[in-house]
Amino acid sequence: MELIKEIETSRNSSVLLKAIFEGDDAPTLLVKKQSQITEYLKENVAYVYLGKKSEFGYKDAYEFARDLAENCARSYQLDLTTFVTEKLCIKGVVDAFTKGINFSAFQYYNLKTFTKRVNENSLSFYLENISQDVLNVFKKALILVDAQNFARNLGVTPPNELNSEQLAEIIRKDFKKYHNLKVKVLERKQIELLGMDLLLSVNKGSVYEPRVVIIEYKGNPSSQEKTVLVGKGITFDSGGYSLKPPKFMLGMKYDMSGSAIVAAVMKAIAQLKPNKNVSAIMCITDNRINGDASLPDSVYTSMSGKTVEVNNTDAEGRLVLADRLYYGATKLNATRLIDTATLTGTMLTALGQTYSGIYATSCKIWHQFEDAAKIAHEKVWRMPLHEDFNKTNKESLVADLNNYSNNEKSDCNTAAMFLKEFTNNVPYIHCDVAGTADKKGMGLGILVSTFVEFGKSQQRNCESCECDEQKCETKNCNIEESTTKIVKAKKSTAKKATTKKTTTRKTASKTKSTKSKARK
Repeated sequence: MELIKEIETSRNSSVLLKAIFEGDDAPTLLVKKQSQITEYLKENVAYVYLGKKSEFGYKDAYEFARDLAENCARSYQLDLTTFVTEKLCIKGVVDAFTKGINFSAFQYYNLKTFTKRVNENSLSFYLENISQDVLNVFKKALILVDAQNFARNLGVTPPNELNSEQLAEIIRKDFKKYHNLKVKVLERKQIELLGMDLLLSVNKGSVYEPRVVIIEYKGNPSSQEKTVLVGKGITFDSGGYSLKPPKFMLGMKYDMSGSAIVAAVMKAIAQLKPNKNVSAIMCITDNRINGDASLPDSVYTSMSGKTVEVNNTDAEGRLVLADRLYYGATKLNATRLIDTATLTGTMLTALGQTYSGIYATSCKIWHQFEDAAKIAHEKVWRMPLHEDFNKTNKESLVADLNNYSNNEKSDCNTAAMFLKEFTNNVPYIHCDVAGTADKKGMGLGILVSTFVEFGKSQQRNCESCECDEQKCETKNCNIEESTTKIVKAKKSTAKKATTKKTTTRKTASKTKSTKSKARK
């Protein structure tokens, strides 16, 4: 199946697929079963039954689109306006369908030699009148799902075809077409001169050279504000001398998902061209064993000067991230730091494969990130970044920190606190995507859209949208404002409410009167 590339304003020869909901005037013989398509081929039209209109939202539209792209038995032209509900405006329909269909239709890395089933049917969009706002949403959705698929394709590529040197070269070549991006690849000598010994310690067992890829976008050169993204790029994680058992080693090609995600974000940023400064750092190596691989009990000095005792070579992710976080804070002058990594198995235990675990140094930066995730329709859950979880990081008798401890069961929390040690007090978010980066052997390109929205630092405003503002799930359906302004507005409203409460306490009658009015 081909990817969606345009919205058509006139009918084509495909069967026109319309949505129909409970209570709508239905044609005869319509099958009223959820997501069931009933075809009326003489009229060249089909209807898909979607249940209660009041309950059909963005998630339902996205999942329907993904399923349709995977399983459609005929070519359809989707009548987009028929899918609009009080929870989903036309922009939301366009966004959800574009992302859902192109996610499923994307042909990722595959070396199968036998004939595989290819769906020859096609899907297309029909919308008679396209406003500029709708067209902008469509173009943005195409860019975001393309970036997401870029990350997915890197993730699924086997480790024998995507080592550290190859991954860095792919980024260097692919990003040449984006003239507003500056790409710099650091090789071993440069890494050594910078004192990134934690990365080098992980690389000791590899036959491939380490790489640090720095991607910079300057959308507002006059501003000092800069968001720096850091991605873990372990192209395969055997565990090193703290060797993983075989069943836990399968799928470790996805341990570079963090780097794939931040690279994909920069790919999208380059095309969306926000008036913001965003940079990304990919820290790339594999973690394997040879005669010179790092040994447990070894001590290394980080770029920051802090020393680290390696108690567990399978806790290598925090080592490669630590030097890069410090580089982002001190060399790239980040005003916001954010990393993403398939970091800990305990995060999978804590949140499963549903939510990505997020750690934030302040409520302000957390709310900025949470708002970005809502716009992107991705599930995130705030985890505790508390000094109590840092105690076991400081148990070493011979170094400032140790990279692992058996005395703390919630290793995802101690890992986050370990990384915070290298942020140079810059506002910081850590994203552990160990449970959400891939599912059933398929990379998901998780958080790509969230990171893009976070880099833009913008929020939705439904003022002029045709949808119901209180119920709309599109999140980015109209004018976008800075999150900071919205947070300030919330604080201002809270202060007014507090003042009102204080005033109403003066007399019982006034209190009752105010409460009565409030209930109205």
